[in-house]
Amino acid sequence: MTISNFADRLLADLGTRMKLRRCASVGRSAIALGRIWVRGHGQVHVSDGAVLDGRAAPIELFAHRGAEIRIGPGVRIEGGASLEAVSQIFIDAGARVGSFCKVLDNHFHLVGGGDRFRRPPSRPVVVEKEAVLGARAILLPGARVGRGATVPPGAVVSRSFGAVAASDQSLAGATRGSFPVIVAGSDPLPGPFRARIRCAIGIARAAWYLRACKRGGRVFATGSVRVVNEGTVEIGDRTEFIGGMIPSEIVCRPGASIEIGSSSLFNYGVSLEACGSIRIGNRVMLGSFVRICDRRSGAAGPVAIGDDVWIAHGASIGPGVTIGSGSVVAAGSVVSSDVPAGSLAIGNPARCMRLSLRAEQPRGPTSAAASEIDTG
Repeated sequence: MTISNFADRLLADLGTRMKLRRCASVGRSAIALGRIWVRGHGQVHVSDGAVLDGRAAPIELFAHRGAEIRIGPGVRIEGGASLEAVSQIFIDAGARVGSFCKVLDNHFHLVGGGDRFRRPPSRPVVVEKEAVLGARAILLPGARVGRGATVPPGAVVSRSFGAVAASDQSLAGATRGSFPVIVAGSDPLPGPFRARIRCAIGIARAAWYLRACKRGGRVFATGSVRVVNEGTVEIGDRTEFIGGMIPSEIVCRPGASIEIGSSSLFNYGVSLEACGSIRIGNRVMLGSFVRICDRRSGAAGPVAIGDDVWIAHGASIGPGVTIGSGSVVAAGSVVSSDVPAGSLAIGNPARCMRLSLRAEQPRGPTSAAASEIDTG
C-alpha cells in the first residue's frame, strides 16, 4: 500500500468515526459517506463492512430512549433511508436498504379510537441475511423480511415477507427479551427554563422560515422549512413543523392558496404544492415524506383535508381529493379519490374501510404463509 493510499484510507476512517461518533459501537471497516444523522438516546450498532452511503441524500438512524438499532456486517444503506426504533430494528449481514426506505417499529399514533397522541406498543422489525429492500419501501412494526427476499420498490410490509428463518441462530437475539414500551411524554422533560428557551427558539425559527406566510400564534419549527409563496399561505395557531434530515416544503403558485388549520403537526420532508387550493383542517398529523399536490399528470382540483386526520409516512394525496374528518391514510398509500369521514385509506390506489371495522378485526398470524404486502 502506497503512502497516498494509506493516507486516503486513514482520512476515510476518521471521517466515518466522526459521522458515526454517536453510535454505541462501530466496526473497524465500516464506511460512512455523505451526511449521516444519528439521533436519539438509544443505541445504534454498526458492524464491520457496513456501508452507509448518504451522498445523494442524508441517512437517518434514530434510536429512541431504551431502543436499539443493529446493522450487521456488510449491510449497505442508500441515501434518504431512515431507520427509527422505539424497541428494536435488526438488519442482518449482507442486506441492502434502498434509497428513501423507511423502517420503523412503532406507528407513533393510535389508529381507530383513543388518544392519537399516545404511542402504541412497539413491535421489533427484522431484515434477514442478504435481503433487499427496494427504493422507497416501507417496513412497519412487526415486519420481518426473509433471508434473500427482495421487497419491491415502494412496497409496504407489515408482517412476514419471504421465507422467514425463525430458527436461524444469527437472529436468535434479534427479537429476544422484553423491550420497553415508550409512550408519548415518558421521556424526562427538561427544566422549565430550558423548555422556555427551546420554545422561544422554535417560534423564532418558524417566524424566519415562514416569514412569507400569514401565521397564527405560537407556530413552532424545530427544523428548516422551504417556502415558495406566490399566492396566499395561512398557517393556524400552534402548528408545528418537526425538523429532520430533509426539510419540509410549501409551494404556492401564483393565485393559489394553502390554508393550514390550528394545532397541526408536520413531520420532516412533507411537500405541499398548490396551483389552485389546498385546505388542511385542525389537529391534522402528517408523517414524513407525505406529498399533497392539487395538480398532477393533467389532473387538477382542490384538495380538502378535514379535522383530526392522520396521514402516515410516504402517503400521496392527489388532485381533487377530499378526506373526511377523523380519517387515517396508511403509510405509502396513494389517494386519488375521496375518503369518507372516519375511514382508513390503504394501498395503491387506496381503498377505504371504516376505522371501526379495522379496530374490530383480530390480528392474523405472522407466518410467511400469511404475508401482507401492499405495493406502492
